Amino acid sequence: MLKQKALLPLFFTILLDMIGFGMIIPILPIIFTDPSSPSFLLFGYSVKEQFLIAGGITALAGIMTFIAAPILGELSDLYGRKKLLSICITILAISQFFFGFGILMSSLWLLFISRAVAGLAGANISIAQASIADITAPKDRAKNFGLIGVGVGLGFILGPVLGGSIASLTGSASMPFFASGILGIINLLVVAFFLPETHTIPESKLHNITILKALHNIQSAFTGKELSHLYTANFLYLIGFTFFTSSTGIFLVQKFGLTSGSLGTYFGVLGMWIVITQGFILRVITKKYTEKQILRFSLVAVALTIMLMPFMPSLIFIYVLLPFIAIPQGLSMANVSALISKSVSPDKQGAAMGINGSLSALAQGIVPAIAGGVTALLGLSFPYIFAGFCILIAWKNLFYKKTTRELL
Repeated sequence: MLKQKALLPLFFTILLDMIGFGMIIPILPIIFTDPSSPSFLLFGYSVKEQFLIAGGITALAGIMTFIAAPILGELSDLYGRKKLLSICITILAISQFFFGFGILMSSLWLLFISRAVAGLAGANISIAQASIADITAPKDRAKNFGLIGVGVGLGFILGPVLGGSIASLTGSASMPFFASGILGIINLLVVAFFLPETHTIPESKLHNITILKALHNIQSAFTGKELSHLYTANFLYLIGFTFFTSSTGIFLVQKFGLTSGSLGTYFGVLGMWIVITQGFILRVITKKYTEKQILRFSLVAVALTIMLMPFMPSLIFIYVLLPFIAIPQGLSMANVSALISKSVSPDKQGAAMGINGSLSALAQGIVPAIAGGVTALLGLSFPYIFAGFCILIAWKNLFYKKTTRELL
């Protein structure tokens, strides 16, 4: 009964959160790198400085989430998922309003502060994963983690379209951020009124949770005996796939002359395939195969198909290749998270998912900040070859290390 009451609100929480995030995606390049736009903020800065500022703001939120996610995850083990999720959503909504005002005031400092604050509260998906682990049997976790992937995918399909439309209709780059903040308030109401608490809160809360402890936990993720190969594999996988997503816009514009509109179509189709994979294909496959059996195939498949990207002769072939990238990617995301979740006890789900979210934030913060420079220095093909090798190393690390312990 609890599972039925919690899964749908958790799905809508992630969906609303990702729509709000997606709404700002088409706006950031305009305000930082398009001098012809009336919303451009960086007059007087060189092109190099513009890209450094844009990359810095992008990386800042990821770095702050890297620090905060393990702390928030562990706090959710102590005080409950619902309370921590509500706090994160509230802070994220406030940060979006700050960013909107920063654009109106042409204040770079306010923009940086806004992204730092957003990063500190950026543990929503990690806490949602912990909530799903609370109410799901180990054998069903990959399937139900797929719901998060569906929410993320739909958010990336709908968010940029809504954000671009709002900016066009209002003539203001700040309005999508205000709309995202309002969506955050709606999200908070969904959690407050429809999401039950999924975690049994311990009576004793005498835990010393500090930033140093959180960083130590992250270090332990790479050096500990039980989970290090899982965390390391997932981190390498995220580095590789984020190189793919961060470099593809530049690649498609430079090689095939795509516009911002056609780029949105490409990433929308990518998101659609991930939604199909995690919403439908994953549910069928997990009935027949274990997480490890799926990952043994899916990681190799996504690595090899990404490495084929630079060799596609036309845009038609790019679109033909797309499902062969998106389907194994969708399978890999959910099954790695499920393996990590199954390898820790119920009272450690928040901490484990928090560390996983922290590593994800680090990968997704660092790579976008350097992908453009790497492509400029080493060519359009390099990021795809590098991404594929990272994912193949992740596969090797996962299957040629000591097998993970599963709590049955």
